[in-house]
Amino acid sequence: MGTDGLIELDQECWVAFAKYNLVLATVFGVLAVASQTLLPANDVLLVQNSALTILFGSLQTYAWLSA
Repeated sequence: MGTDGLIELDQECWVAFAKYNLVLATVFGVLAVASQTLLPANDVLLVQNSALTILFGSLQTYAWLSA
């Protein structure tokens, strides 16, 4: 159970992976909003944190779907 043909992990590993990536996506999302609010002229932080939010959010979704 929990295989996608590339990585074979048990259910507990997928759940832990998904929760970890959800935390990371949330943190980077909050950082993206905070950087836009506190430092509106610093677009690099906004783009970087938004990209990391999308990355970890997609990994989290992948982990949930693979479980």
